[in-house]
Amino acid sequence: MSAARPSAGLDAGKVAAARLWAANRFPYLASALFASPVVVAEGLGGFAVDRGWRLYVDPAVLDARTVPQIGFELVHHCSHLLRDHAGRADELPLATAADAVAWVAAGDAEINDDLAGPSSTGDLADVEPANEPILPSTLGCPPGRLAEEYFQPAAGRCQSGMCPADCGSGAHGQERGWELAQGEGSGLRPYQGDLIRRQVASDVLAHAEQAGTLPGGLRRWAEQLVAPRVDWRRALAAELRRGVADTTGRTDYTYRRPSRRAAAVPGVVLPALRRPVPQVAVVCDTSGSMTDDLLTRVMGEVDGILRGVGVRADGVRVLACDAAVHTAQRVRHAGQVELVGGGGTDMGAGIAAAVAGKPKPHVVVVLTDGHTPWPTSEPKGTRVVVGLLRPPGALGPAAAMGPTRAPSFGAPQPPRWARTIVIDEPGVVG
Repeated sequence: MSAARPSAGLDAGKVAAARLWAANRFPYLASALFASPVVVAEGLGGFAVDRGWRLYVDPAVLDARTVPQIGFELVHHCSHLLRDHAGRADELPLATAADAVAWVAAGDAEINDDLAGPSSTGDLADVEPANEPILPSTLGCPPGRLAEEYFQPAAGRCQSGMCPADCGSGAHGQERGWELAQGEGSGLRPYQGDLIRRQVASDVLAHAEQAGTLPGGLRRWAEQLVAPRVDWRRALAAELRRGVADTTGRTDYTYRRPSRRAAAVPGVVLPALRRPVPQVAVVCDTSGSMTDDLLTRVMGEVDGILRGVGVRADGVRVLACDAAVHTAQRVRHAGQVELVGGGGTDMGAGIAAAVAGKPKPHVVVVLTDGHTPWPTSEPKGTRVVVGLLRPPGALGPAAAMGPTRAPSFGAPQPPRWARTIVIDEPGVVG
């Protein structure tokens, strides 16, 4: 096939009509349906999407299909992007091209189950797709499951020669030669895709509340994205307790004081056992991007840390930091904290200053909105916990939380070696 190029020469009116048709049937998907830039891909044989949310269209196929059939394809392919099939594929061992095709089939079954299967709302009941859609029943599986559960049955089906069309890297994560390079053209950045997912999830739940008709799988997806069920306070407290327990459980020998058993061995100096006192440092982001509301919440979290860590009252050092550290003080309650700053942001400077303090902290808690560069390497001997403060009014998190994954609010991702907890006003993390 020829190389992909901008949409000049494509029947833009037909694409626009298909988008309007799809948005009329699925109004809660409108943000995603109109977000994808259209790219001509002659010889593709159909439609595809890449990680940058670009929609690749074969002009010959576009001319041959009806507006409802094209609308079905648009809904189908934007669903690959909304459900982050490319990101989920990264968690699987897709070693071969055949594995990628099998994953596309599994994703198709997950999507079509809601769009055209028995559990759908019937919005596509009068549409005859150009190709027979892959459903869970096609793979011999029950409906209402995830693509991960359909993957192995789909692999067996593809080995028998019944494979779906290549939906592009937006469906399986593996870039194709006919796709535009990352950063080329008008593709979306990862954080922009995350924002669209959250917006659509919010629209899905609003539609379900107002209209009451919605595919069950789509509603579950939206609820998991917008309304996760893990209390961030418990998660943050657990991380602090774990760091403190690691420290209080350590013992070492010291010659600074005599051993209680020294009298049993005359003439021999025996060391005594010592147990270190846990030291906690809190780095508060006071840069210009931190609003008064976020700073108030920072103060509240500092109070919570002081009450809940279980270390001595003088064992918590609080540093106010924007692009540089302005204050470093030991406090007994949050009212003593001076949040000085308002300039640029570099939490790496705050972490470095905290680690360089005497005594060295065993746990460093960074409270920030995330708009900061991060150190490239983990500080030795110190556990770092990032409390990522969500701006007021932000929608649900972008991804599951964990040591290797964190949501993006248009900000750099916290480092993999830090444990990241999203601090949200409703009291949840993802």
